[in-house]
Amino acid sequence: MFHLESLRVSQCLLMCRAQSLCPGHSPHWTNPSYHQDHHLTPTSTEMAPKKKNPKKNKVDKGEDPPAHVMVEDTLLDIDHLNHVNGLYENVSNGFRCTATEVRNPNHGGSLLEEMSQMQQKQFLCDLTIATKTKSFDVHKLVMASCSEYFHSLLKRDPNLPQVELNDVSPLGLTTVITYAYTGKLNLSLYTIGSTISTASRLQIHALLNMCSDFLIQEINVENCMYIANISETYNLNQTKDATRKFIQENFLEFSETEQFMKLTFDQLKELLIDDGLQIPNEVIAFQIAMKWLEFDPKRVTYAANLLSNIRFGTISAPDLVNHVQPVPRMMQDPECHRLLVEAMNYHLLPYQQNTLQSRRTKIRGGQRVLVTVGGRPALTEKALSREISYRDPDGNWNKMAEMPAKSFNQCVIVMDGFLYVAGGEDQNDARNQAKHAVNSLCRYDARFNAWLHLASMLHKRTHFSLSAYNGLLYAIGGRNAEGVLASIDCYIPSTNSWQSKASMEIPRCCHASTVIDGKILVTGGYVNNCYSRTVCSYEPSTDTWRDRAGLSTPRGWHCTATWADRAYVLGGSQLGPRGERVDVIPVECYNPDTGQWSYVAPVPTGVSTAGVTILDGRICLVGGWNESGKKYQKCVQSYNPEMNEWAEEEDLPEATVGVSCCTITLPHHGSKGSRTSSAASAAVSI
Repeated sequence: MFHLESLRVSQCLLMCRAQSLCPGHSPHWTNPSYHQDHHLTPTSTEMAPKKKNPKKNKVDKGEDPPAHVMVEDTLLDIDHLNHVNGLYENVSNGFRCTATEVRNPNHGGSLLEEMSQMQQKQFLCDLTIATKTKSFDVHKLVMASCSEYFHSLLKRDPNLPQVELNDVSPLGLTTVITYAYTGKLNLSLYTIGSTISTASRLQIHALLNMCSDFLIQEINVENCMYIANISETYNLNQTKDATRKFIQENFLEFSETEQFMKLTFDQLKELLIDDGLQIPNEVIAFQIAMKWLEFDPKRVTYAANLLSNIRFGTISAPDLVNHVQPVPRMMQDPECHRLLVEAMNYHLLPYQQNTLQSRRTKIRGGQRVLVTVGGRPALTEKALSREISYRDPDGNWNKMAEMPAKSFNQCVIVMDGFLYVAGGEDQNDARNQAKHAVNSLCRYDARFNAWLHLASMLHKRTHFSLSAYNGLLYAIGGRNAEGVLASIDCYIPSTNSWQSKASMEIPRCCHASTVIDGKILVTGGYVNNCYSRTVCSYEPSTDTWRDRAGLSTPRGWHCTATWADRAYVLGGSQLGPRGERVDVIPVECYNPDTGQWSYVAPVPTGVSTAGVTILDGRICLVGGWNESGKKYQKCVQSYNPEMNEWAEEEDLPEATVGVSCCTITLPHHGSKGSRTSSAASAAVSI
């Protein structure tokens, strides 16, 4: 009471001081009538108790009456005090008072520690949590603040005295209560199961995240399946993903542990199905599966089902003969033998492989990379290139293979996992490029680093376009020694043959084509001895042509690409006002729903005879010739259709024109042995 009254007296003094400093006001304590007229009274909403009139003190003559303030015992008016403080801060008295927020950094920790002591002494506990064998006295406020389960329960019934949790272990509940009062806990793989179970039951998400982080930190080849089982049981998605990634990357080491041999059939089958499994080659996967099968004779019934997940089609024919066929199970079990025969037929019928592609012919653990093919490098301007290079995820360029012959202005396409290279020129003759056009077609298989020569096109072609649709290849237009072409050749992989299709109305070369909306869209090019803005489309299902809305800008030697139901036309050149060739900077986008073109962000550096491909949702424009600077380019310009913006990526090793590009899936860094059929060097003992 004394503290409250003192505070109120201080308040009144401050008010008086503030008013005394305002113009037209005199201090209250100098006003003789103040003591009679300015008593503090209760607010209108409070009834003040009746009091007896105070007895007046006698005052000696000649003495001034004492200055004093009478304060009644009323509630502290915080808003009024703030108002007074504001007046005091704004007065001019040689200094200024400001309000500063101060904090006690130990308050939270001290509060938790005190509450924990109170819980241990059962002081002010107002809730009992009972399991089958043990009960715990806790504070409702603490448990409801960290557990959604208790928060919801006590919100419905705040006076609830006891909660029965018969399905919760006392050990797990002890850990959870300790965490609720301290924010700390000791975790161990031996007891974490009960902790996660209780935290999940009581919906304590912060604790579940702590447990998840702990499990991820503890993963190794000995406990990875135990952690995987826990994360699966309690739906710890972050831990589940981390465990899966760990097993993918360490499968070979994991297969040597005792825990691996304890896997169930379903668990091992799920691992062998995984595309991301990283192993030196598929022979290793086969040997690991056989080791698991032979560990327990009862597992023999799973043989065919388990081995059906081995990708025998990615094992070379010599390795099938040397490492798979000698295993008795592969010859004795009819279903297992069928898997071996299927793989051997796949290798014996290379022209049928497009139609025989399946999950068992697809490499696992692969990486999609940007690939460049052929072209004419600036440093050896008179020599054509045979090199095929790829850019790894770190941005480094590496040699992947060499083409059977040098090539320039060839067309490249990827279909059914194979890289096709068609046409182009086999000699560097700037004066008469069409004279050196070729009609060759070959196929590269990145799984085995092998080339296959295919049937030649019906016409020699350079400056043409090549598109893939519905398992067929379409070579369109171009030119050769006989002139500009209007014809189309269609390649059928299953018969390794070409067929003629309906020709274009007008011969066209130096154009570009892309597949969109089930049709092949052919844009621009060189038509009737001039750059063209005309566009037409070919419908394979009806073998017919149809004119489409033209480009806004005529162009040739440009590129096209399709992404997310839109076609993009990029780069190229046209004739300037004085008849000179100039770069085309605008980029146009085609909407098949409206049949109209629109502009998007222009290309930063104009290029002709560049390569184009799509990687990770970006359209990559590679190399080419820049007309304004009259020089070869090594830049890789990437366009993001979602953001409508361009960016520069890692340059080519050297500036190149007439280069072709694509994206392809290569075996993982640790899987290169499969490409050279060196399975024996990494064999697993059975």
